[in-house]
Amino acid sequence: MIVLGPGLTALGVQRSLARVGVTTFLVDDTNSMARRSRWARNRVIEYPESRDPEPLHALLERLPFDKAVLIATSDKWAAAVAGLPDSIRTRFVTSMPPQAAVELLGDKALFAGALQRLDVPHPWTRVITTAQDLDTIPDERWPHLFLKPADSQSFSQLFGVKAFSIADRADAAERLRQMHEAGIGAVAQEYIPGPPDLHYFIDGFVDRFGRVRGLLSRRRTRMYPFDYGNSTFVKTVPLDTVSGAVESLKTLFGDIEYRGIFSAEFKHDPRDGRFRLLEVNVRPWWYNEFTALCGVNVSELSYLDALELPVPERLSFTIGARHVLMPSDLFAYLALRRTSEVTFRSWSRDVWGASDAVFRWNDPWPAIESVRHYPRRAAREMKRIYARSRSNR
Repeated sequence: MIVLGPGLTALGVQRSLARVGVTTFLVDDTNSMARRSRWARNRVIEYPESRDPEPLHALLERLPFDKAVLIATSDKWAAAVAGLPDSIRTRFVTSMPPQAAVELLGDKALFAGALQRLDVPHPWTRVITTAQDLDTIPDERWPHLFLKPADSQSFSQLFGVKAFSIADRADAAERLRQMHEAGIGAVAQEYIPGPPDLHYFIDGFVDRFGRVRGLLSRRRTRMYPFDYGNSTFVKTVPLDTVSGAVESLKTLFGDIEYRGIFSAEFKHDPRDGRFRLLEVNVRPWWYNEFTALCGVNVSELSYLDALELPVPERLSFTIGARHVLMPSDLFAYLALRRTSEVTFRSWSRDVWGASDAVFRWNDPWPAIESVRHYPRRAAREMKRIYARSRSNR
């Protein structure tokens, strides 16, 4: 299998496939942790990431493989793979949604429109093309809105968060200016109230016949940064806990003829008890290896489906399994400790015995390599935590 992309997501895919004996080649021109894995040794193809399918097509044409499976681990690579011409698809196969579905789920405006049409619960959303569009939003909406990027990957790489908090219309106009200067589109979206542990994720796989063959549900306990950051500690929960969310996904997937790996994020709305769908990733995500450790190896299912082999059903998984991303979860604890929301005892009880997102005894080098970046990051994050604690006084 050819793994397209850098970082933790690609690392998880490599490890998940190594568990079932599949040889991987990594396409990556960065200095990411995925390249430090034992499973990438002497199997790295230097090539830059791009949304454009033409450079990828040119690369694939030059590779010496008679046949291989492709798996995209980033939004940009997913767009490139979805746009490949049919002439190359018999030699380089993949298990992915149709291009129209990839575009719909990646475009926040199209996505919101589809959810509204299908009556799938979701937050109020408005596409913002120009500053004048901000004037169409009622005043009473502003205290409950944030700005979300159309291109999440580029936005996160540039600003270090998933979205912008906004205080009012003027603040939104300034944030919109920053996003437009970066060439990133925006949508205004309602913020569903409640703490991080109201966020639930449903991960899984749909085969070429439209059957859900893999399913796992997990709940976020902590995140960092607090303002639209990433999960740092998650725990698996029974599927019946999120039955309403599962039904929403089935409705959406049936309508767009979905195929392949997915990870959908919901927030449980305390106002009416509904699970509101926030986004759907059409590719592996950071914690895809955790899903495999719990019994649902979506990378393996993708490999089998791409080759049109029988795809086993993986609908049961370890309940109560815990997964932590260090040191991000340590920073989350240090910030929460200042507001008395968590104690050292409760935090250490959480992380003790939890699987780590990066470190593995049989593959230690990604974690060892990442340690050298800790001192600089720790200094930066402690400044952020200190500034937040002062603002909360």
